[in-house]
Amino acid sequence: MIYCLGPNGSYSEMAAKVFSKIIGDNDILCCNSIYEVFQCLEDSEGHSSCGVVPSENSIEGSVSLTQDLLLEFHDKIRIYGELDININHCLIGYNKDKIKKIYSHPQALAQCRKYIKKYGWEAIPVSSTAKAVELAYNTKNEEVGAIASKEAAKLYNLKILEESIQDYKNNTTRFLLIGKYNLNLIKSLKPNYDKSTNELIKSTIIVKLIENKPGALYEILREFNRYNVNLTRIESRPSKEEIGNYLFYIDYITPSNEKDLISALKEHVAHIKHLGSYRVFSIG
Repeated sequence: MIYCLGPNGSYSEMAAKVFSKIIGDNDILCCNSIYEVFQCLEDSEGHSSCGVVPSENSIEGSVSLTQDLLLEFHDKIRIYGELDININHCLIGYNKDKIKKIYSHPQALAQCRKYIKKYGWEAIPVSSTAKAVELAYNTKNEEVGAIASKEAAKLYNLKILEESIQDYKNNTTRFLLIGKYNLNLIKSLKPNYDKSTNELIKSTIIVKLIENKPGALYEILREFNRYNVNLTRIESRPSKEEIGNYLFYIDYITPSNEKDLISALKEHVAHIKHLGSYRVFSIG
């Protein structure tokens, strides 16, 4: 079973369908929220289920809820794969000239901010882009529109009033394949560290500094430089302990001597959470 953010027609479901071909599991269940995806994985019996969640967007940056939940469930759930999906937001509804309200996921609304402002529409956030189309369909109201994918419009037999309405045309969302410790999944998705294959392998860690002092973050970055490791993302998130106290989420290209790198990093942090070393997949 693969859990993803729904309803049917969401971008998350599109990513889940790609992952389903990779791991050979065609059972996809759409959830009502990203949190529900994590919760379903935690509650699932055995370790055969997986989840697909949005992690980062090229326009709006990281999906905060996903980042927070990766930490909350870090002792039970790990990352198994990564996939980028090109996002083509469409204006969906009945009559563009009569629209007054637009439904969509907060990230999609933000990615189309200028377009929405141009027409003076009221932006109403909902749980997913596909949910927005479902709501527009159920209202049967020409004053209501949605921002979502072509697939969602076709699913509800609504008009695509305009395509590619995002403010920046190069709009990509990164999705993660997550799950409990699964030996079979580990074997089937095992990264190939042979550099001659040109297969991209990444790792994700969460670190907390020993104390908030000048140069504390530099000590960590110096270790990555010493081991000649390429960072692909570093982001701070509130620790939720006290104001001004942060955790750092770090993605990097996995080196062959990663164990030595982790040991070196432990000398400079209060704790470190390794969320997984995983393959980066592409469509096609």
